[in-house]
Amino acid sequence: MVPWDVLALGAESTIFHGYWSNKEVILKVRPCKSYLITPIDRMLRISRTVRESRMLTFARTLGVPTPSVYWIDVQTSSILMDFIRGESLKNLVESLTNEKLAQLCKTFGYLLAELHKGDTIHGDPTTSNVILDEFDKMWLIDFGLSERNATIEMKGTDLHLVNRAIETTHWKHQEIMNQSILDGYSSNYGSDSNLIIARMNAIRERGRYH
Repeated sequence: MVPWDVLALGAESTIFHGYWSNKEVILKVRPCKSYLITPIDRMLRISRTVRESRMLTFARTLGVPTPSVYWIDVQTSSILMDFIRGESLKNLVESLTNEKLAQLCKTFGYLLAELHKGDTIHGDPTTSNVILDEFDKMWLIDFGLSERNATIEMKGTDLHLVNRAIETTHWKHQEIMNQSILDGYSSNYGSDSNLIIARMNAIRERGRYH
């Protein structure tokens, strides 16, 4: 039996850390939610587990670094995947110079554009889901809300979620972070990024008046 240590407790899942076949791994488990009707809860946990495992693999084919998936268990809504040793961008922001912060945010925007060019959205693109490893390589994690066949509206919403998350979590640095993300995004996506950024702004305006 693998000795698992609890690495993180979230609203949707529990993350365990351990070793499997001489690899350092994490086990992500989506537990039952007692406040949901049992069949609905089971359906949601299974669908998000299957979706995340598929999307982690698909995103990597688009050029986005993600943890490798080794196996899933739909009965327990569990995914075994690589452990990325590093720190979340969320926890690093306050310790970085403006220059370094801008550089990392441009990389974040570049990786989001890689997803969007493949008509894929992340679904929860916050700085908590961006990991910087010991070699300064950036990884994206937590693809449970990711979707394929993304429209301009969906891509604009993805960017809007980034914007809102930074305003809420990193409000002191929001100007440099949001602009740098858009700079990195546009440099990768090209001229068509203007349509998506315009949609992001339109979505933002809708929220202000509803």
